[in-house]
Amino acid sequence: MNITNEEKSLLAKLASGALDGVAGEETSCAEYKGTYHGQFIKGGEPVYYIQNEWPRFSNGKENMQIPSKRAEESFITDEEKLSFLQKYGWLMDDEDARKYSMKFRSEKRS
Repeated sequence: MNITNEEKSLLAKLASGALDGVAGEETSCAEYKGTYHGQFIKGGEPVYYIQNEWPRFSNGKENMQIPSKRAEESFITDEEKLSFLQKYGWLMDDEDARKYSMKFRSEKRS
């Protein structure tokens, strides 16, 4: 894969931790009630997660909640990291990431 200077610069920013933080907001999945997903960057590593709402039940005295499992997908390789930036970069507080991501957004989605 040929990596452009712009992509090298973004990967360097990512590795330095300059892009760490939340990319967008946590949202709920329309198809599955009580399922939430989001994306963030921690330590230069992009992560996408999905989590179900904690199920509630009564034990006879009070309402209880059981923590649900949270599935996370990490983006390890440079290609995966660039894919993450293409998809979610427009949600970040970094102008370079936004510009890069907007190159890959279709006219219908913008």
